[in-house]
Amino acid sequence: MILFLLIFTLLNGLNFELLMASDNPIMTSSHVGLDELKYATDFKLLAPYTSTESYKFEIKEPFPLVSGRSISRVRLHYFDKSGQTYMFGIEEHKAVGYKIKRFDTTIDVRNQTSTTKIIVEDFKFDVSGEKVNINGIEARFVPWTDHTPGGYLRWVQDGTYIEIDSGDLSKQMMVELAKSIK
Repeated sequence: MILFLLIFTLLNGLNFELLMASDNPIMTSSHVGLDELKYATDFKLLAPYTSTESYKFEIKEPFPLVSGRSISRVRLHYFDKSGQTYMFGIEEHKAVGYKIKRFDTTIDVRNQTSTTKIIVEDFKFDVSGEKVNINGIEARFVPWTDHTPGGYLRWVQDGTYIEIDSGDLSKQMMVELAKSIK
């Protein structure tokens, strides 16, 4: 019964226009679409619930959405009220049991050839960066190297790896945003 409900929701209940990334993404200022997406992920999807009223967001990934297939990674983009300026992004996936693909390219200048290997490996949390506290959870913050505001803020919460990136928000604003994620 639950499987039928999930499949029915995926086929009939999701707003596919909102979920598909495009050159003209459909944006919203509410969490419409996220609630439905939570049922299709293989991890606990979390989202900020304070200070987001002044933002519009798009579900950038998964793309394309395949009905009946579990979603293993989600990327959300948040924009200013006008929907024109990118403010921050949030990427999420399972903290344990998630596979990443790495591309290793070797270039032979003398022979003018290159080879690329695809390496699949288990995700490992990167412990580099400044330690930051997010609701009692140890997170890591890495600023941009060119001294612009923001950077990367990453942590694991409820079995979900979460990473926020921004070139507009300050470190403190990113930490406050992270504390609202539930």
